[in-house]
Amino acid sequence: MLRITLGTCLMLFATALHAQPRNGNVPADVLSEAEWEEVNESVEQALRWLASEQQSDGSFPTQVHGQPGVTGLVVLAFLTQGHLPGEGQYGKVLDRSIDYIADCQKPNGLLAKLGPNGPQLTRHNIEHRVGVAASYNHAIAGLVLSETYAMAGSERVRSMQPVIERALDVTCQMQDWPKDIAADQGGWRYVDDDGEYDSDLSVTGWQLMFMRSAKNAGFDIEQRRIERAIGYVRRTFRPDMGSFCYKSEPRPRSSRGLAGAGILALAHSGMHHTEEAQQAGEWILSAGFDHYNAAGRVSGESRQSDRYFYGLLTCSQAMYQLGDDYWSEFFPPMSKVLVRNQNADGSWDRESRGRNSRWGNAYTTAIGVIALNASNQLLPIFQR
Repeated sequence: MLRITLGTCLMLFATALHAQPRNGNVPADVLSEAEWEEVNESVEQALRWLASEQQSDGSFPTQVHGQPGVTGLVVLAFLTQGHLPGEGQYGKVLDRSIDYIADCQKPNGLLAKLGPNGPQLTRHNIEHRVGVAASYNHAIAGLVLSETYAMAGSERVRSMQPVIERALDVTCQMQDWPKDIAADQGGWRYVDDDGEYDSDLSVTGWQLMFMRSAKNAGFDIEQRRIERAIGYVRRTFRPDMGSFCYKSEPRPRSSRGLAGAGILALAHSGMHHTEEAQQAGEWILSAGFDHYNAAGRVSGESRQSDRYFYGLLTCSQAMYQLGDDYWSEFFPPMSKVLVRNQNADGSWDRESRGRNSRWGNAYTTAIGVIALNASNQLLPIFQR
């Protein structure tokens, strides 16, 4: 008897989904059939390049501070095209990467290659750059494991359940760390104790995605934790700027990445068309991604801190969540610029501005795939 796996079904539907209307308010004809084919070929070329870059331990090239977060983003890229661990062309690639991510977990539950190693998570005597990266690595890796858990359903993947549960305990512990400022309640920041502010939108957005993904996958997450996180996100919105800001400081700062992160965070709680989300969507449209790998519009900070690819990551998902004209005005120009500037080998250049350049072009290539595949809707966390 013919056995059709979930992975096979996802692969069959991946291309077709591009042309189908979703939920009534996402335009189906934002690109022509020929343009969609060009996008799909770009994605496939990028995935071939990524697979060729995998290291013997299952990771993908980046600085050690960026692990397993960068490897996790690469896994998400493959998942957005319908590839699953243990199945098909890239099944073994994903198996090795997921094992690598899980093996990075510390005894205290933190998912980070570099970070506190003790049985209990502590914030003492941690180098700042380690503390910063560890927060992102943990949240991204946790998100990847819970998304894979939800999509694949194999016994091997379900063996990751204890890893995810320990990681969730860490995320809850970090959310409960004392806050020096009342406005920071409900959010997250770094593993090290970095000064006055104890929450920021960027880290909070990733931790909230991990929590929401785990809840969707059947893990026990108290609703009050998600509500507290959303409360923090909404407090970062500035009506005078029309966007979400980095943190609750007197001199607020926003960028494309932060605007997208705020919209996406609200969408995880079903708040797709709040006034805040719509204003931030307009802000993103005015910022644009027309100039490849270049800084865009910012508010309250220098253009140096706006990252093109990080902005792509959050804005592509956020604008799909908003749908309607937000999506139809955002995706066609963005996709054309991205496809046109893809390297001959299938990769995209490393981030040109800011500190994110150190993560290399496995990082940016994974983001390029995730952005182009936003309308595939194969990852449960991004489904409308």
